[in-house]
Amino acid sequence: MSTDSLTILHLSDLHFSAYPKNWDQWFSKRLLGATNWWLNRSSKYPSQRCLQLIEVVRQMGWDHLVISGDLTQLALPEEFAKARMALRPLLQNQERVSIVPGNHDYYVSETEESDYFRSYFGSFFGKNEIHTRRLNQDWHLIGWHSATPTPWYSASGCVRRQTLKATDEYLQQQAADTRFVLVNHYPISFPDREHDTKHELLNLEQVQYWLSNRPQIRLYLHGHIHHNWHHVQQYASHSLHVVNSASSTMIDEKSTSSFHRIRLHKDQIQVEPISF
Repeated sequence: MSTDSLTILHLSDLHFSAYPKNWDQWFSKRLLGATNWWLNRSSKYPSQRCLQLIEVVRQMGWDHLVISGDLTQLALPEEFAKARMALRPLLQNQERVSIVPGNHDYYVSETEESDYFRSYFGSFFGKNEIHTRRLNQDWHLIGWHSATPTPWYSASGCVRRQTLKATDEYLQQQAADTRFVLVNHYPISFPDREHDTKHELLNLEQVQYWLSNRPQIRLYLHGHIHHNWHHVQQYASHSLHVVNSASSTMIDEKSTSSFHRIRLHKDQIQVEPISF
C-alpha cells in the first residue's frame, strides 16, 4: 500500500449465471429473471469473457479491488459458488478487496441461512452496518448495502437510515482532512439517460442531499446501469467524482470501457477507462 498514492480497480455487474435446479426456485421472481437471461442477456455474457477479465485484472498493478454488486444473476447458491471459484485469483488478500451486493444478489427474499451473498462473499463486506477500509494515510473506503428484494417489476434499492447514521459516525471518527471513497450498487445520477424510477434508489433525493453536505466524500463508485460513465457532480462546497463500471463482463460495442482504473493522489483523482 502506497502512502503517497494508490490505484483502485473498479468492476461491477459480473452476473455469473446458472438456471434453477429445483422447482420451488422457479416459482418466484427467478422465473422472470431466468427467462430474461435466456432470451436477452446470455449471448452478451459468454463464460470465457469473465475468465479473460480476471486474467487481465490479475496481471495489472493495483492496491485495492472494488466490485460494486451483482455478482450473480438470480442469487442462486450455484452462481455464488461459481463466482467465488472464478474470482479466487483476485481474492487472496482480503484486505485488498471490497465487495458490496447488488439487487441481483438479493433477487428474492432469503432467510439468514440462505443469505448466499453473506455465505460466499460476506468476509469482503463485514458484519457491520457499513463496510470500511483504510486505504492509506489520506483515503478511506466505505461500502453500503442498499440491495433489497423487490417485486418482479422493480429493481430499486434503498439506503437505510441506520446506514447513513453509521457512515456519519465513521466520518466523524477520522481526521478532518481524510478523504473518502463511497461504494454502493445504485447510481446517484444519470448523466446520459432519463431517471428510471424502477432502477434507482427509492430514497434517491435524500441520498443526493446527504452527499451534497459531505465534502469529505470525493469519489462514488457504483454499477447497476449497464452504461459505463465517469462524470463530476458539482455541489456548492465541493465536487464528487461518480464512476460507473457496469457491466464489466458484458460484450457491448457501444460501451467505452469494461472497467475503470482510478489513481488517487491526495486531492487528485484520475479515472481511466479500461477496455479489453
